[in-house]
Amino acid sequence: MITRISITYGTKQVLSKLQTRYPDRKLLLLDSSTSGEQLALLDVSGQESVFSSPIHYDIKGHRGTTDWQGFINFIYIDNLSPDDQKVFNSKANHFLTTDPMPEGMRSIYFMKDEKNRSNNILLTTWEKSDDFTYWKKNDSFTPFNYFLSSQNNYHEASYHFFKPEDK
Repeated sequence: MITRISITYGTKQVLSKLQTRYPDRKLLLLDSSTSGEQLALLDVSGQESVFSSPIHYDIKGHRGTTDWQGFINFIYIDNLSPDDQKVFNSKANHFLTTDPMPEGMRSIYFMKDEKNRSNNILLTTWEKSDDFTYWKKNDSFTPFNYFLSSQNNYHEASYHFFKPEDK
């Protein structure tokens, strides 16, 4: 299992060149589902980064497939009190070990930002975006609702795989 994921952002031209330059790496070109033309390159190889300005996430736990397909969502939660951090860690770890996974969820990664250890990230992969939307309204997401506030710097980023014919 990989222990780190890296991401960088840029133009299609720059990110595509990196994919071409490192064909042996698992570099996934992603397009923002909501903003369009906001591209990211996700390195899921677990190797030392080839990006000039990467953001590294240390994987604390994983569940599900390692086959990257479909819809991808990042949930960022930061600025937790020490007590809230313990509660969040417990809820995330419990979710990673509880059956069954929500309908359409392919995988979940519980991660920490390498430079900002208080930044918690839930990276989830889905068959389709509707499955993610349903999960957020489902009972299995309820343990995380407490943390979804602006005081915790909560925000999300959703992506799909870049398809040249889309642009």
